[in-house]
Amino acid sequence: MVVCYHIWFGRVSGGVDIFLLISAFLLTGSFARKLETGRPLQVPSYWIHAFKRLLPPSALVILATLAGIFFLLPQTRWSGLLTEALAAGTSWENWLLALQSVDYYAADHSTASPFQHFWSLSIQGQVFLLWPLLFALAALAAKILRARPRTVMLVLFAAITIASFAWSVHLTATDQTFAYFDTRTRLWEFSLGSVIALVLPSIEQRLRYRQADGAQGFAALRAAAGWIGLALILSAGWVIDVEGAFPGYVALWPLLAAALVIIAGPTGTRWGADRLLSSRPLQWLGDISYALYLVHWPLLVFTLVATGTGHAGPLLGTGLVTASILLAWLVTIAVDRPIRTSRRLRERWWRGALVVLTSLTLIIGPSVGWARVLDQQQERFAAQAAPADNPGARVLAEGYVAAGDPDAPVVPALGARTSDWASDEMTGWCDEEPGMDIGGLAHLDCAHLVAPEEPTRRVVAVGNSHTDQWMAALIPIAQRQDWDLVIVRRPACFFTSAQDNPAADCDAWLGQAEAFIARHDPDAVLIQSTFTTRDGTQEVIREGTEAQVSRWTEGGATVLGIRDNPRFATSHEECELSTKAESCSFEHVAATTPDPTAGWEESHPGYAAIDMNDVICPEGRCPSIIGNVYVYLDDNHITATYARSAAPQLEDRLLQAFDRSAARRADTAPGEAS
Repeated sequence: MVVCYHIWFGRVSGGVDIFLLISAFLLTGSFARKLETGRPLQVPSYWIHAFKRLLPPSALVILATLAGIFFLLPQTRWSGLLTEALAAGTSWENWLLALQSVDYYAADHSTASPFQHFWSLSIQGQVFLLWPLLFALAALAAKILRARPRTVMLVLFAAITIASFAWSVHLTATDQTFAYFDTRTRLWEFSLGSVIALVLPSIEQRLRYRQADGAQGFAALRAAAGWIGLALILSAGWVIDVEGAFPGYVALWPLLAAALVIIAGPTGTRWGADRLLSSRPLQWLGDISYALYLVHWPLLVFTLVATGTGHAGPLLGTGLVTASILLAWLVTIAVDRPIRTSRRLRERWWRGALVVLTSLTLIIGPSVGWARVLDQQQERFAAQAAPADNPGARVLAEGYVAAGDPDAPVVPALGARTSDWASDEMTGWCDEEPGMDIGGLAHLDCAHLVAPEEPTRRVVAVGNSHTDQWMAALIPIAQRQDWDLVIVRRPACFFTSAQDNPAADCDAWLGQAEAFIARHDPDAVLIQSTFTTRDGTQEVIREGTEAQVSRWTEGGATVLGIRDNPRFATSHEECELSTKAESCSFEHVAATTPDPTAGWEESHPGYAAIDMNDVICPEGRCPSIIGNVYVYLDDNHITATYARSAAPQLEDRLLQAFDRSAARRADTAPGEAS
């Protein structure tokens, strides 16, 4: 079901949720029988047994995927995907995706990660580590309380189900993107499977009793329930927006449907759903299902990249499904089945542990080694790069004369371009500085970037990534001018009165940022003054921006409004992958029109507009490369390397802005006094 929905329909099916429930159902049944018969749990042996089977096929697929990345994907994606390979093999891919999905500074790639499907396997791996410990806890509690182990386990897993379900509903409603990959929001899907495993013997006993007692039609009722459950399972992904609504209460649909099929069980009829599900073809498919899940996703991603299409049509999709099944069968008979059925591996625990360690080595070694090679290449590249070879915005200066190597490579290096953020260079977090009162701001919300002993000015920059990106240029400026420089930032939040991103808790951040600025009484507040649209046709002033300008200028501070840079529907990188970089030059209205906030300089003495768009888009067009430096790292952010090269232009405009602001304040002062 997962494979067909992914390949043919480009949708998420809800099958993974059922997969999680069944995993815990089978695991709980095994441990419950051990507890009730007094056999030792042998938790370390279980861990070795479980990961001995899970890791070798994963290692094989990860290695093959790394080969596909090398041959098919651009170098700009290698670094991030190597981190994902490591996360996939060591069961934390879901947390990596959760952090990236809410990380506004993560580059937007046009194609999905070939490791993305490991998120569910990572959660499963975490639960396979946790659940045996819970069984051990239940065994201890049962002994202390002198209670039946099944009763204690039922109470424990019912409590986990309720708590995790409540958290899942809450987080899905407030931050669904993070909730989708959060282990805590998925625990109830496992614990529900455990609850079903614990109560099923009692349910089955009663069903068999009634069926044996001569209740006519009872078997038919069970068969009908099985078909209803199966129909609900198969239709969930088509009826529900699984990707956009899970894993909150909506996930009850496929999970309760799966529970209905399990409880219906063997019906003893010729037409029940159990007859279909226990048929040889489906049992064979079940036997290769783990390998099928592993191979289908990278095969789909690489095929779409190679063919240059966004989705698989009916013919290509059928070929992909067939190829996935064939590859899964080969992985099963070559790797999975020999390890699973090996008597030698079962005879000695250390042999199984050796399989686990070997698998981890095959995953970690190439991933870390390749990443280190890229780091070394980038270090050498950076060391060899000369300002004359990569002048960036300096080529726009009047009278500039080229003096570098015309064949020098473009910077930043391909492997570093999409991660060339100014924020990555930040140090001096405010909460680590004695005496710095940050109020309720979070650790990464505030950084004291430049702190001279006797500053000539105190400047606070505030906003999101579009303010943050200019810090690469502003830090050296502040150092030269002896300015005290602090940045207060929150990804995806605007320093206005109107916020439209509840997931990032922007309203709370805004109040905290305003309180911080008021406490520190800066000479200047640097903000993003406008907002450009990705279609290239509009530049707007967000509601509340002018109110902020009025508040701080009336309080005596100079407000420096940096105009927003052009944003685009397609990134320069995507354009470069399909054509030559020299031809990737885009248009935007913000590159050819005056700054709409320039008039505020008259109405709000103390405000100064700063327009850098002629440096980003000279002569009205926004090219991919200026002065042998990549300008954009994605579709709307400037590379730190290019921003740094534009420091001379920004410094001139900042100093002029301060002069204009001071002159207007001086002109209006006599009138205000009279």
